[in-house]
Amino acid sequence: MSSVIARLWNAMLEVLFPACCLSCDGKLMDDEQHVCSDCLAAIPRTEHAIIRQNGIDMLFAEWIKKEKTRLRYVGGAAFAYYNRERGKVLRTLIERGKYGAHPDPYVFYLLGRLAAQEYIDSDLFDDIDCLVPVPLHPRRLRERGFNQAEWICKGVSEVLHIPVDTEHLIRTRNNAHQSRSQFEKRQDNVKDIFAVRYPEEWKNKHILLVDDVITSGSTLMACMKQMTPIRGCRISVFALGWAHN
Repeated sequence: MSSVIARLWNAMLEVLFPACCLSCDGKLMDDEQHVCSDCLAAIPRTEHAIIRQNGIDMLFAEWIKKEKTRLRYVGGAAFAYYNRERGKVLRTLIERGKYGAHPDPYVFYLLGRLAAQEYIDSDLFDDIDCLVPVPLHPRRLRERGFNQAEWICKGVSEVLHIPVDTEHLIRTRNNAHQSRSQFEKRQDNVKDIFAVRYPEEWKNKHILLVDDVITSGSTLMACMKQMTPIRGCRISVFALGWAHN
């Protein structure tokens, strides 16, 4: 009897509070979770997976030249555009996933899995030893309840079976939100806020740094600078979104 009551209760909840897409607010079909198929299809892909020397590669080539570093950068990609015109769908999903009334880490897992499925035949993930999410400061992590970059890694890992490493790269200072800081101040905003624990364990490893959105590249560059002294350590980067006009 209790199981019958439970089914009736769940059916009533479905009628009163139907599951809706985080992007368009439309009702989800039975086989859809969090985001409808139409919105997933509408996410504007960058095609970085099949384009070497893409916009992300050129962005970090400029950073490396500017910083005069011996950084062993291999390659990078962003899955989709994040600007207000072409990237509206992805922007809505990421902002609602992080800052909405009910922040939901599963959105990032879903998008990470989708990106990995579409990139599975590219060379972006070749020879990667581990996925490393850009870390949040412990205080920020407590406030939000999850690190969106880590959940992107979980989605990628499920498809590609590459381990996720959340132990070595840490954030040592709780800097201001990048989205709220002026573009020209971003570099100072992330200066010396990351550190690598047990760097000898990354010797001769190929690390894929993962974040939700690449804007100026300053956050990922700050991470990479901490990894540069590690002997033989090679670095690639990946993000869901690229805030490029």
